[in-house]
Amino acid sequence: MENTDLLIIGGGGAGAVLASRLSENPGLRVTLVEAGRDTPPGDVPGDVADAFPSSYANTDYFWPDLKAVVRPGTTARPYPQPRIMGGGSSVMGMWALRGLAADYDRWAAEGAVGWSWSDVRPYFKKLERDLDFATDDHGADGPVTIGRIARNAWPAFTSRLADAAERRQMRALPDFNVAQEDGVSAIPLSIKDNVRVTSASAYLTDAVRRRENLDIRAHCEVRDLAFDGRKVIGAHVRRPDGTVSLLRAAETVVSTGGIHSPALLQRSGLGNGRDLSASGIAVVADLPAVGRNLQNHFYVHFGSIVRRDARQAEAERRYGMAGVRLSSGIGDAPPADLFLGFIARSSARSSGTRIGMVASALYSAFSRGSVRLDSSNPQGSPLVDFNAFGDPRDAERLLHAARTTRALLLDDAVRAVTHESFVIPQNLPIRLFSKPGLTSAIVSTAMNVVLGMNAAARKTALRAMIGSGRVLSEIGSDDAFAEIVLSSALPMFHVSCTCAIGSVVDSQARVIGIENLRVVDASIMPVLPRANSNITTIMIAEKCADHIAEALR
Repeated sequence: MENTDLLIIGGGGAGAVLASRLSENPGLRVTLVEAGRDTPPGDVPGDVADAFPSSYANTDYFWPDLKAVVRPGTTARPYPQPRIMGGGSSVMGMWALRGLAADYDRWAAEGAVGWSWSDVRPYFKKLERDLDFATDDHGADGPVTIGRIARNAWPAFTSRLADAAERRQMRALPDFNVAQEDGVSAIPLSIKDNVRVTSASAYLTDAVRRRENLDIRAHCEVRDLAFDGRKVIGAHVRRPDGTVSLLRAAETVVSTGGIHSPALLQRSGLGNGRDLSASGIAVVADLPAVGRNLQNHFYVHFGSIVRRDARQAEAERRYGMAGVRLSSGIGDAPPADLFLGFIARSSARSSGTRIGMVASALYSAFSRGSVRLDSSNPQGSPLVDFNAFGDPRDAERLLHAARTTRALLLDDAVRAVTHESFVIPQNLPIRLFSKPGLTSAIVSTAMNVVLGMNAAARKTALRAMIGSGRVLSEIGSDDAFAEIVLSSALPMFHVSCTCAIGSVVDSQARVIGIENLRVVDASIMPVLPRANSNITTIMIAEKCADHIAEALR
């Protein structure tokens, strides 16, 4: 049995931040355990360092066997969740959007005291090293580098889409992270010198790792929390050799994300008492909200075969340079509920610049899902149900985003730099196009051959690959378009809100009714912001690190 002062479970977007900030106190022994591999300086895998998310294609970096039900009445399908130091920041596209000020004011209005925009703004600034704006709205010396590609450096595919949006009254914005209105802008990216800036590379630097009071352990999976009554005294940790032992801690922080944090609490006896009893788990505290309120963003990808002179340069690895913030104006939907991302590189290989994409996304869903244990195997992967479009208002608004995208892709100026545009099906194995190895290389070579064919042959090959009826110019009716779009929709990787402030944890991230236990990650968001979740998760960890440090003092 070992002892530490502070045990942090999970080295993802939040855990890496907490380990770095809290180990600044040399009198505090901090232990960080991560179920996946470590990515220390000097030993960062090439696909993780890549500015393009080629690491998304590497299954070694993800939890095996995890599945999720996307829409009611459908079967569960594989759903990737990262298992690697840095978490989602080690595998994602690196978009660094904050969301809107109103997102955080809503948190406060719903009971998250101390989490309004004025409360969280200093922590967004603290984490940032913004390369483009030297104003009071941005941070200048934080660990996370954030920059944008100037409009005059966008490939023609991206520029033509942006111009088409502006012709439809979507005004140009200087900065998505400051402007609160709809419009077109460069997407801020967490990339430095064409290398991704993960939470691990930003916060767990060589200097941080040399601290004698910080112990980082990779390939160590926490099975459950250990209790003395309602006081957490540590966790049972499975080591790389398969042995399980108790790691005692004066304070424990769970930072394993929107799916695995509620699952760990449930396995440890914290959750809906009836469900836990049905799984054979002794109830420590009946907390029905654990695993409920699951929120995510939903999207559908459109693809375009891009003409040679409009492509992104092959040496440019960034994933997405510009986008549109958009309000559906449907019913009681909030403003800025939609986002269109313009992506001129679709895979890590050479064929990736030949196919551009537009990600049409719903960034403010009304539908709510759940995470719960499988009663037949509570130690296995949890059951995840996103309940996408469970609220019919969500389908209507995603269709609005899709129709806007269709209009942009069929704009004459955009069509002049593209060949066919189409709806990408849900089951297209996009990972295969970036995956390392011979099979992916062969697929990429075949793709280059297909894209170089004459128009008739190319369309025939395209239909064989994506299915018939998906080329935009061939979709005959709006009903057919709607059916294709909704059947192609997928959840993003912005899983959140399953241990929300106010229902599972208090405003300082302490689990309600339990001593010496906090949850700090995307799961404690009361409502998912209208933005990709990585930067908000880092902000949460920065703020909670101050709460924990103050409490320990």
